[in-house]
Order: sequence, then C-alpha cells, then structure tokens
Amino acid sequence: MLVSITIVSYAAGGVIFSRYYGHELHTERQQAEWLKKLRDATALHWPLLKEDNPEQVATIGEVQVMYKLLGDVVLLLAGVEEHDALLMLELARAMTAAIRAACHVPENKQGETRASAERRILQNYASLCLIVDEMVDDGDIDHLDPKVILKLIKMRPSR
Repeated sequence: MLVSITIVSYAAGGVIFSRYYGHELHTERQQAEWLKKLRDATALHWPLLKEDNPEQVATIGEVQVMYKLLGDVVLLLAGVEEHDALLMLELARAMTAAIRAACHVPENKQGETRASAERRILQNYASLCLIVDEMVDDGDIDHLDPKVILKLIKMRPSR
C-alpha cells in the first residue's frame, strides 16, 4: 500500500474530503488522531504555498506527507516512507490536474487572486470522489494520467 490518506482541506483547516486506507485507520478515533498529526505537521506551512511553489513534503515518523496547493484548498497525500516522494508528487500533480479539469478550477495567473476552488469542488463533489477512487484503489495507485481519469469518470458508455 502506497497511499495511506487522501485529504482535500480548506486553507483554514477544515476537511472537504478524506479517504483513509489500511487496517490501522478504520476507527474514527484513529482517523481523527492522524488528521490532527497531519494538520500539526503541515498547517504552519500552508500560507507559504504559492502558485509558483505549490508543493511541500513533510515527514511524520515513517510517513511522508505531500501537500499541494489547489486554488484556495490544500491536497494532502500521506504514505509510508519506504516509497519515493517523487511518486507521491506525481500522484499529487495528476490528481490536481484531474480535479482542475473535472471541477472547472482555473489556473491562477500571476497577480490574480486565487479562484474559489473550494466552491467549485463542493459543486462537483461527486467528480472529486470518483477521481480519488479511480486514481487510488485501497491505497494502491491505479492511474496517473488525468486524461484517462476524466474519461473513466464520465459515466457514459463510449461509442
């Protein structure tokens, strides 16, 4: 299992979406403890995330946490340290591209204020769920190509 946790969070710290993988994160108490650990380890650095430097990596014990800015929300991915941070980075970038396309979150241009990714993600919450489920299956990465993901989540038979 590569990915232990996938979270999309408000910049203020609230959770929009979360998915936990693995037997050690089944109870709500365990999930809440990990959420607190993730927030404590990364939240101080969220204001430092900018469109030109949108990704950071943190380590909590044996767990690597990749967090990435997506408009006005933060995408957090956590996985065991034995796996390379570059693979987590590729997953974060692919997931961000798929979420931007499916939820219609525009890229920010230099000097612009951030687009409301939060609002657009909440309006397209079903697409967010499908994207995460298609990309990460029980902690294992299935797809890294955003175009394939967008095709899979259309839920229409191809002709």
